Amino acid sequence: MRLLVKYLLYLFTSLILLIMLALPTTADSPQHEPPAAVPIETTVSPAMVRLGYAALRGHFTAFRSVAETERLLGSTTTALSQQQFYQILARTPNEQLTAAPREYFLGIEGEILPLEAWAQLGIVEVPGTRLFKAAEQVSWQAAQQDLARAVFPQLRLQNEPAVVSPQQVYSYQQLEEDLQRLVTSYPELLKLQVIGESVEGRAIYALRLGEGEEEIILDAAIHASEWLTAPLVMKLAEEYAHHAHYQTDFASHDVAALLKEVSFWFIPMVNPDGLNLVQAGPQAITNGALVEQMLAASEEIESFKAWKANIRGVDLNRQFPISWEVLENVQEEPAPSHFKGFTPLSEPEARALSEFALARQPLLTLSFHQQGEWLFWYHKQKGAQFDRDQRLAAALAALTGYRYQYYDDNGGKYMDFVIQELGVPAITVEVGTVVGDLQQWPRIWQQVRTLPLVAAKLRLQDQ
Repeated sequence: MRLLVKYLLYLFTSLILLIMLALPTTADSPQHEPPAAVPIETTVSPAMVRLGYAALRGHFTAFRSVAETERLLGSTTTALSQQQFYQILARTPNEQLTAAPREYFLGIEGEILPLEAWAQLGIVEVPGTRLFKAAEQVSWQAAQQDLARAVFPQLRLQNEPAVVSPQQVYSYQQLEEDLQRLVTSYPELLKLQVIGESVEGRAIYALRLGEGEEEIILDAAIHASEWLTAPLVMKLAEEYAHHAHYQTDFASHDVAALLKEVSFWFIPMVNPDGLNLVQAGPQAITNGALVEQMLAASEEIESFKAWKANIRGVDLNRQFPISWEVLENVQEEPAPSHFKGFTPLSEPEARALSEFALARQPLLTLSFHQQGEWLFWYHKQKGAQFDRDQRLAAALAALTGYRYQYYDDNGGKYMDFVIQELGVPAITVEVGTVVGDLQQWPRIWQQVRTLPLVAAKLRLQDQ
């Protein structure tokens, strides 16, 4: 009985293939009439199955002779690329999602196809790499499985969606939800801890990936308006964990092997109060009247969307005790940006970051900011330290296409603190050209997705 069911399923799937192939093809596909010598079947038969597969194998060119059909059926591939095969699959009746759409693939090349919806419905299988390789050939087995799942819902898969959806206004609430889901998804790789609290009591999280003795710290969203860097760092954490878990390379990097030597700490949101103000306005914070007064007094910033400071009007990246006393280009009173505070490390967010760095003694720190597509790396290094850090910055600039140069500013930044207090490289990565522009996400992702991996390898070589 089971063999009969399998045979009927085999015949039915073949019929579906033939019916779809009989539909009009795209405008640029060659059109051919079947040769007269080949009989046209009116019922499902083994000959029709062979002819249907042969037509697919020949990429819409023609029905072939019986001899050639038999030869073609000896192959294990369809001679169709994934792009071409899914163009066929797209002709099947499309089902509507009943749940909110989710993300499954890192990137979909070529013609826009409903792959995300198909993955959510369980029709197509999402590979461990989460990449859709448009030019890769499709095997007969994969083609039959996808078509069968399109026809029979009971055969469908349950793909695991991506946790982090970076192309959205990324809130503190979303951050907390995603952190918990990531730790649940990859418990053997990820560990979560709280390293401090903001002025309004929001947790400042650090997510550890790996068990390597050497450590690298990544931080983001120290400036409130630069919130887009938070989902960027979260996406880096997820993809590195995902590929390590499935033992697959990420852009030709063996993440699992690297994590035996290096642990990454991701601090995705240093300034959660300020970020909440930027996204939800003064009504979403405890002392809305105070921030409205600061904004009204500002001559540089006209909207909460451009607010950089924490909720008390202190620029957290002017808070660190390196050349703090002689800082220039600062405000004298609390303001939306550029007020360094009345004393160094007066703000809990800055203290949390500095204490964490001192406790971990990292091999390198990477701080993600916006904007400009720059890499900043210098603060008064000399000799071998200068040469080492400049060499690293030059390599990362070549990787990303970002600019870098000898840039001597006046201190107070977290980067300056790490360079001088810890004696290790610290790179500030300024992503994008417009602050908060989600349309730039694909470009930003392509530029920096491997930067932490490459930086880690280069630092290990220096040891």
